Amino acid sequence: MISADAAALIEEATRAAIPYRLRWKTSAARPGAHGGRQPGAGGAFRDFAPLMQYPDPRRIDMRASLRDPLGALHVRRFEQRTAVTVMVLADVSASMAFEGHARKMRLLAVLSAALAMSARQYGDRFGFFGCDETVREELFLPASTKRGIEVEVVRRLLAFEPRGRSAMGLIDAARQLGGRRKLVFLLSDFHMPLRDVEAILEALARHDVLPVLLRDGAEEVDLPRWGLAELIDLETGRKRLAVMRPSLHARWRNEARERDAALDRLCARYARPLVRLSDRIDPQPLLEALAAG
Repeated sequence: MISADAAALIEEATRAAIPYRLRWKTSAARPGAHGGRQPGAGGAFRDFAPLMQYPDPRRIDMRASLRDPLGALHVRRFEQRTAVTVMVLADVSASMAFEGHARKMRLLAVLSAALAMSARQYGDRFGFFGCDETVREELFLPASTKRGIEVEVVRRLLAFEPRGRSAMGLIDAARQLGGRRKLVFLLSDFHMPLRDVEAILEALARHDVLPVLLRDGAEEVDLPRWGLAELIDLETGRKRLAVMRPSLHARWRNEARERDAALDRLCARYARPLVRLSDRIDPQPLLEALAAG
């Protein structure tokens, strides 16, 4: 049995189906739904090969054989459809505990569960890392095809209270992914220095990475042009009082736009373009980003 809260999130995740495709061919041997590098018994036509090299008389192609000036028999080869591993690397540092219009940890749970269900539909393995300063062992789920993994992801995230002061454990998680290329979803609010973002993306560079920014709309409330404003660092919890004035207001807005642009450039350099989701999981931007692959 699962709690009513978890059941509601699973139902929401079911509605947020996220079909994905790869922009690369995998060398994995396990059968699945994606294009592979190895020839096999099914899939799209790949090429012709001499029968002596690939002795399968069932696939002899007479036209190709008749065109051979040396009279050799040729067989059709097909692209083996293969499975891949889908991993979620999630930022669970203190800033992810922010709750305004929506709770970011709930958004994280819904999206992770939706990806787990999508992976199972494709026959792919799914795994999950939750990280703050370190890889959180209580959140780690090794890649597998077992049923119900989406329920386990939701249960663990609902029980977890984010307190970490950074998300640099994502670098350790990236190192644990292994050498074979994987489809990786990097989920975070990206409230971290850009140098940390770059270090994380660089550690994931060998994989196919889709970065997703999870945002609570209440974080985007504009500051007053005049007056006092209490500011809170979401990672450290530190508070300070600022005297707002038009020049400071304009400077902060410009810096925010410049940071957003710099974040977009970093993601484009190392991964797929950044997807921003605010207050709810909207599959459409994710579908567009994945279809562009």
